[in-house]
This record gives sequence, C-alpha cells and structure tokens, in this order.
Amino acid sequence: MGELRFTADEDMTVGELLRVKNGVSRRLVASLKHQDGGITCNGAPVRTVDRVKKGDVVILNDSGDESLEPDASLNIPVVYENGSLVVFNKPPGVPVHPSHKHRSGTLGNWFAHLYPGLTFRPVSRLDANTSGLCIAAKDAHAANRLQGNCRKVYYAVVHGMTDESGTIDAPIARERESIILRCVREDGKPSVTHYRRTACCGKYSLLRLELETGRTHQIRVHCAYIGHPLAGDDLYGGSREDIARHALHCGELTFPDPMTGEEIKLVCPLPEDMAGLTEKDHITGGTTMEKIASFQVDHTKFGVGMYISRIDGDAVTYDVRMVKPNGGVYVSNPSLHTIEHLFATYARNSAVKDGIIYVGPMGCRTGFYLITRDTVTQEQAIALVRDAYRFISEYHDEIPGCTEVECGNYLEHDLESARKDVLPLLKVLEDYTPEMLDYRWHTTQK
Repeated sequence: MGELRFTADEDMTVGELLRVKNGVSRRLVASLKHQDGGITCNGAPVRTVDRVKKGDVVILNDSGDESLEPDASLNIPVVYENGSLVVFNKPPGVPVHPSHKHRSGTLGNWFAHLYPGLTFRPVSRLDANTSGLCIAAKDAHAANRLQGNCRKVYYAVVHGMTDESGTIDAPIARERESIILRCVREDGKPSVTHYRRTACCGKYSLLRLELETGRTHQIRVHCAYIGHPLAGDDLYGGSREDIARHALHCGELTFPDPMTGEEIKLVCPLPEDMAGLTEKDHITGGTTMEKIASFQVDHTKFGVGMYISRIDGDAVTYDVRMVKPNGGVYVSNPSLHTIEHLFATYARNSAVKDGIIYVGPMGCRTGFYLITRDTVTQEQAIALVRDAYRFISEYHDEIPGCTEVECGNYLEHDLESARKDVLPLLKVLEDYTPEMLDYRWHTTQK
C-alpha cells in the first residue's frame, strides 16, 4: 500500500491515533505490527501502546502483494482519482482480477501499470462482461473504509416492457450440478432487487436497479425470473441478436472519501453497445436508419385499444387505436381531423392539462398518439381518453378551431362520422385497466 501518514493533534497512544481518530482497522494494524518498519513514528519503530505527542507523525508502511504483471495495452479510462483510491470505467469483456483463465488483460494488470509498487485492492467487483464504474483502493486502510460503504446503481436493458417499477424479493441459490448458474429457489439466500423503468420501446426496456443484497448474478437471475431476461444474456434466456454480451452497466457509484468522509458521487453514461437498444433498431440493407419505436411493435397482434408504445425520461407515449391495424377499415381524414380538434381541446382543458405534451393523429389513420408526462398516472391517462371520446360522441356544437384563420384545412371536417368513429374504442375502454396498456397482455389472452 506504500505509506500512510497520520499526524497526532494531541497526546495519545499510537493505537488511539490509528484506530479511534482515523478508523484504521484492527486487522491492518495487527498485520503491520509484525512487519519490520510496518509502524513508525518520526522514523523510529513504535508499538500501538506507545504514546505520541501533538505533531508527531505515525507512518504505516506495507509492501503488500505486488505480483501482478503490468499491462500497458488496455487503456481503461480513469473516471476519478485521489490519494486513496481510483475509479475506472471498465469496458465489457475485461475481468477485474487475474485468474487461472485470465493471467493478463485484466483491470488488475492495468492498475499495476498505472501504479507500480501499489497493491491492487478492488472494492466493487463486476463480472467480466458487465461494464461501468469499478473502484479500487490504493491502500489497505482505504479498502477497509470503503468496504460495505459503496452504493452502486446498475442499468440493464431487458427484453419486453416491464412494469414501471417494482421489487423482486426472491432467494437465490446455486443451480444444482452447476458451478456457474444461479436460480431462484426457496432454500436460497435472501435476495432483493429494486428496479425502475427509465425508457422502453416495443422490444426492450431500460431499467435502473439497486440491490439490497449482492448475490452472484443477482440482477441477471431476478430479471429472468420475472420474465424479462437481459438482452444478450443467453445464460439466462436472453437473446444475443442485438448485443454480444449481457446488457448490464454500473452507471452510478456513491462512496465516502476514506480520509475526509466527504460523499463522492460518480455517474457513467451507458456504453455504446447498450445505449441504442431502447432507442433504435437498424433497418438492414441500403442506408442505415433508425427504426422508431412504433415500427418495432408487431401490428398483427392487437386491435382496438390503448397501449404504451414507449417511455422517454418523463414522457410517456400512448397509442390510441380506434380500428384494428391493417383491418381494411380506417378512419377517414375528415373524421380524424375533427377528432383531433376535439380530443386536443378536451385534453388541454382537463384536470391533467399540465401533464399533456401532445395529441395528434397517426398517419396510418388507425388512431392517435397521446404523449403525457409521467405525472399523469396510467389510470388518469385511460380516464382522459375515455372521457374525451365520450365527450366527442355526444358533441353537437361548433368544432373548435374550425375557421380559415385557426386551421390549415378548415373545410375538411366531419363531425357526424367523428361521433360514430369514437364509439368502438369508447366501448373497449369501459373496463380498461393499466395492465392492458402492455401490448403483450393482449397476446396472452388469445
């Protein structure tokens, strides 16, 4: 660990200066007591029972284990560093510590290159294919102070659309007859994972996860257990179609500075191989373009109804389907135009008006997009559409905004057709519940 210096601010014993004043672990002190020059004061060897005076400097010196082979080829970014620790942004595919399978090419080998003479002490370990923030202490004292005091937040891309948030409380055990696989089993160790969905498209959801426990493969096992395995995680049922490794990233790390106690919080953005999974799907052939979320949903699997098509930060997009996609019958342009005027006007004057971002027709003439902020609950969104369509079905007055000054095509309206066209969806929404907003729910009912 090299040298650690502690200056006495009053008369006391060496043990009090180290353990009480500075929180040095008993284990470290005990190990150094038996090393030649392990604990010195003003250059002379001392015992923990010896007394020091104000201004005396006690030095801990541990040669440690410096056997790692330096590897200068890795070029792993350093996110944060001080005299006690270093935090790396570990790329996927790089093991943290050398093993019988990986003698080189590890984070430990890169550390040995950057800090010759220091012992590699990783405090927060990540699987080889998990990317993100990984902290290593530069000395045993810092490692002791950090152990158990680092709070990590993970981000995972999983298959399908999950609930908005949830807690997975399911014990994890080693799979019988396997040294690698883990599973949920009653006789397993208690394991708790909290998650919140931060984005989604028709194919994937991006989850923010925090752990109460730290079991091997906990996030991967728990996500698979609730039916949403990690993208790329073929070990637990995920597909490698869009990413070649399990899509898991340590994106936030909070810990106390070992010397000052000051809280340090670091944030690390998603790596490139994960960042696009919930935002785009490449169209093969010709020019590469981003496939928008609506094109990633199988339109043959659902009919009239209301569905969540994507979530972007605090913006939630609802597909309000008035007719079955590709069913041969579509809403006419004049009717669609009238419904747009009435629907948008109603929404902008409703109890949730401050949470309305956009109301507009679909180009395929099967319905509307409703975009709200997440301050509008799913129950409120369903109620808004139901009430708005009931309002339209009973409307007989002048169409709002229907003049040459107010509208770009004011002559193309059809109120009579609009009143009829809203009825099929209005009937469907009578007993609609939030779980029905998930496209997949409807496929399981057939």
